[in-house]
Amino acid sequence: MGAVICSIKSFLDTIIDIVGIKSGLVLSRHEVIEILKTRTEDFDLEEDDLNQGMRIRSETYEDHIRYVRVRIGNLSPEMMNPFLWSDTLIKWHKKGIDPMPVVKALATVSAKHPQQKVDPELVISEMQGLVPTAPLDLIFSVIRLWIDHQHQSHYITQPQIEEWDGGTPLTNLFSCEIRTGNNFMDQKFLDYIAANIEKIQEMHWRNFERFCAEFFNRLGYHIKLGPGGNDGGIDIRAFDPADNTKPLIIIQCKRYKNGLQVGIETVKAFYTDVEFEQAKQGIIITTSAIAPGGKKVCEARKYPLTFAEIDEVQRWAKAMSSNT
Repeated sequence: MGAVICSIKSFLDTIIDIVGIKSGLVLSRHEVIEILKTRTEDFDLEEDDLNQGMRIRSETYEDHIRYVRVRIGNLSPEMMNPFLWSDTLIKWHKKGIDPMPVVKALATVSAKHPQQKVDPELVISEMQGLVPTAPLDLIFSVIRLWIDHQHQSHYITQPQIEEWDGGTPLTNLFSCEIRTGNNFMDQKFLDYIAANIEKIQEMHWRNFERFCAEFFNRLGYHIKLGPGGNDGGIDIRAFDPADNTKPLIIIQCKRYKNGLQVGIETVKAFYTDVEFEQAKQGIIITTSAIAPGGKKVCEARKYPLTFAEIDEVQRWAKAMSSNT
């Protein structure tokens, strides 16, 4: 392996560009430096030294890019392994099965469809035609490995550059509402939150509402997100997809820091909203906790309320990660 000689500015900007295109998240130089500092105590780059030259081994450069992608949730931790391909093939050899004919078949099929989006069933069918005796699970394994390898790669194709929308600054997650086209929250931010659970209490309050709406949307409810202000304490309404006349569940979201609990007054007030909406259930979701008094009054008066506190919310984040 050779070495790369460049300025610190070029080093950081290359990481930003590759990570941005691969993940859709645009990082600042400061954010890249802070992430890399968590990898090694010896990483001492500073923004004040941007024009200073540096020499770094090419494989270390690759590892740094891969590490940043793992830390923002774009890659699973397992993909830090640069030998992902060979390690998987060795496992098949240990089972007494030679995977190379299947690998060659995939290469042949891929060559027929260069830089094209192809139906996976067509790929499987063509591979079975080339290696009819190969176990189907081996074919699946090699295809999955190829997909992971492509995802893990830092190589950027021209079509990827042309299709890139410019990305979204990571700082937006914490500073302003992020509106999306089809979902309540883009997968790239869900992956980031899952990989950085401690940041969930720092996201913009409106993005926390969107996060919760996305979770219930994935459970199959028809979701109506409130306006974000003057909503009467109701942030989300969850309907039966077949009946939008009245909500099954109404939801209040409280993005609090540790130490600040949802009090009994909030619980009692929210109960009146549930009754008024004629909903079957109300849920208070918080990044902190419900005060003991709020839980006691709910239990004593048989309020149709449930609570999702920080541990539960963190489990939701993990469940919505594409790396799960």
